[in-house]
Amino acid sequence: LAGAGTGKTRVLTTRIGHILATGKARPNEILAVTFTNKATREMKNRIGAMIGGMVEGMPWLGTFHSIGVKILRRHAEMADLKSNFTILDSDDSLRLMKQLIKAENIDEKRWPPRRLATIIDGWKNRGLTPEKVPSNERGIFADGRGLSLYTAYQKRLKELNAVDFGDLLLEMNKLLTDNPDILKEYHRRFKYILVDEYQDTNVAQYMWLR
Repeated sequence: LAGAGTGKTRVLTTRIGHILATGKARPNEILAVTFTNKATREMKNRIGAMIGGMVEGMPWLGTFHSIGVKILRRHAEMADLKSNFTILDSDDSLRLMKQLIKAENIDEKRWPPRRLATIIDGWKNRGLTPEKVPSNERGIFADGRGLSLYTAYQKRLKELNAVDFGDLLLEMNKLLTDNPDILKEYHRRFKYILVDEYQDTNVAQYMWLR
C-alpha cells in the first residue's frame, strides 16, 4: 500500500537477503516475482550485494513471463505444446489475427486486427480461456464473431507450437489448475513467495500467485 519511492522494493530485497542469510530457505526455494527485466536485474544486484554469489542460485527470481516460460517448458506436453515452443511477439500475433480475419471475409478496415488483439489480450489478462468468456462479451467484435476468432486463434497457436505473451500466464494457470500433482510439486518447492509491485497485478497474475 506504500506509495512510489517509499522503499517497497528495498524492504523486499532485504527480506530475501535475511531469509537466505539466516538459512530459512535455500536460494531455489524462493519465488521472487517482478514486472520487468530491469526490476529483476536491480533486485539481483541488490541481493547480490547483501549475500554475494548465493544470488546466482536463485532460478525462480524473474518476471511473471520469464517464470511462466520456465514452468511451461518443463511441463509443455500437459499444455498441448512441445518444450521448444515459440513465443510470438505482438507483431507476429497481429499478423496471425489478420490472417484469421481475412479467412472469415471480415472487412478489416471496419474491424481492425489491432482491435481484436486488444480484446483477446484483455480476456487473457483476466484469465479467461475461450470457454470462460462471459456470454455478454462473446459478440463484441465483427458482429458477434469475437469469441469464434479467439477460439480459432488459440487453435492456430497450438498448431504452430507457439504462445503469445498472454498465454504465458493463461496456459500456466490452466496447467496448474488441471494438474493438481504438478501444483503440489510447486507448493512443496517454494517456502517463500515475494512479489515486487504486487499492487499492480492483473487478474491472471493474481490467480497464478494465488
